[in-house]
Amino acid sequence: MMEEQSKKIFKWQLRVDGSSNTHGSGAGVVVSTPEGDSVECALRFDFKATNNQAEYEALIAGLKISTVLGADEVEIFSDSQVVVNQVLDEYQARDESMITYLELAKELLERFKEYRIVHVPREENEKADALTKLASATINIWPNNISMIRLLQPSIVKTKEVGAVFGEGNSWITPIKEYLVNDVLPSDPLEAKWLKYRATRYSVLNGELYNRGYSRALQRCVGPEEAEGILRSIHSGNCGNHAGGASLAHKTLRQGFYWPTLFADSKRVAARCEACQKIANNIR
Repeated sequence: MMEEQSKKIFKWQLRVDGSSNTHGSGAGVVVSTPEGDSVECALRFDFKATNNQAEYEALIAGLKISTVLGADEVEIFSDSQVVVNQVLDEYQARDESMITYLELAKELLERFKEYRIVHVPREENEKADALTKLASATINIWPNNISMIRLLQPSIVKTKEVGAVFGEGNSWITPIKEYLVNDVLPSDPLEAKWLKYRATRYSVLNGELYNRGYSRALQRCVGPEEAEGILRSIHSGNCGNHAGGASLAHKTLRQGFYWPTLFADSKRVAARCEACQKIANNIR
């Protein structure tokens, strides 16, 4: 199982870094989407944190942002040997705050169908490291493509639960509709911020959620089960022509359907099609 997972290519990738110095502490988060887009966030802490605590804050923020953006699986890269090995149960968390941070991180990881966390050298985590330095610097001006967020208190500090709680039975559509229709947001401030950011691309018409594509055309948003059926129908149904991954995704968009992992799912369906594999083998 571990060998199979090591070969798996994850649709979503998350790079995190955190640090503490005399000027302050902060974290950097980079989320890479299946479409190849990159969401960059620098987090500035309004509280004191050790290096290990800052690394956990980075991981926790990254997991929350990934969830709100629609990730259902994720590969995580961190240059913190302590955090990575504690999550993998290779190291034991002894300090009370570390135990609490680890519990919260594992709770957030349970939101994903699958994940992999990898320790990387700092030089292979340059972008997240640069965001961390930006967050802990004394400047108040930063590039437009980077979101700067101030964390008023540690993530492990319990706050009064208000707002929405979205259960496992709900799809990625649910929180966006709840916000657009009922103005309901997650209780976590960071998740609420990113949900607001994400919701600007969507509209609700006759009770259905629609994505506004780059061409401004509306595409109906669908959940995982319906998405799988749509892909298989377009790929190999009565009118299907066994299109490749990218072509299948674009056809799906043109037919008016959308979900966040469309391109990655299209590639998977095309790659696993037995008829396509037979044709490819005959060509070889």
